[in-house]
Amino acid sequence: MVFLSIAIVIALLVTIALPIAAAVWINKRLGVGWMVLMYGAIAYFIVQIFSLLTFSGLLALVENRTLALSDRAFIILQLFLSIVVAVLFGVTIRWLGMRFLKEDLQTVETAFGFGLGYGGIESVIMVGFPLLTTFISMLSNINIDPTSSSLAPEVIAQIEQLWAVPAYIPLSGIVERIATLVMHITVTILILQVFKRKKTIWLLAAIGDELLVTVITTSITELGLGYGWLALASVILAAGNIYLLFRLHAFDLDLTGKKGKESTEIENEVALIDEV
Repeated sequence: MVFLSIAIVIALLVTIALPIAAAVWINKRLGVGWMVLMYGAIAYFIVQIFSLLTFSGLLALVENRTLALSDRAFIILQLFLSIVVAVLFGVTIRWLGMRFLKEDLQTVETAFGFGLGYGGIESVIMVGFPLLTTFISMLSNINIDPTSSSLAPEVIAQIEQLWAVPAYIPLSGIVERIATLVMHITVTILILQVFKRKKTIWLLAAIGDELLVTVITTSITELGLGYGWLALASVILAAGNIYLLFRLHAFDLDLTGKKGKESTEIENEVALIDEV
């Protein structure tokens, strides 16, 4: 129980505290406004809405027998659509934001913030909060007595199963989450190249990168190849994306925050001119 609790606490720090700390650092050191990070989070929620609508449409087609699918075929098709929608809409929404939003999202610093907002909220919502609520439930029933507890037997069995989970499982999940966060930042930097280099081929590169990472990690999970393979693949994918960031000179950042401040000042001056 002790090792599992430590592993879960570390996982909570990575999935919740790390994105928040990174957002604060980007805001303070790079001068990236909170609105830029918020735009990334909003983009993520928009993609989730599209994913929900797609799944609802698929479910409706199956229920009214327009599509005759077996349970296995339905699960495979659902998984395929969820990946395609998440990747295509995720890249498209970020490209649209960088193209049309009033804030200047076409700098390396703001692209980092935009990508962090997108990947950070995914980490918090999809993994962090569910893990936190589960851990609280586990702690509140750590000394549960099946003979005197008022909880249903299936709930008691579930809690006992949770405490029996090996500590390496949440730790391998940490590696996967870090790799995914790095991927979202890299994808956003790749989208930035569309505007910097004036070539739309970089949009395909962004789609390819996210598709590669998502398909590999999802396949390992769905095929039950083991958490060790998931952690190993995540490390390799994260290293590849970090190398790609170096090649794109994405770490040539303005650590003084002057660019962000100057951009804000220019926007304020423009707003004053427009009012006049």
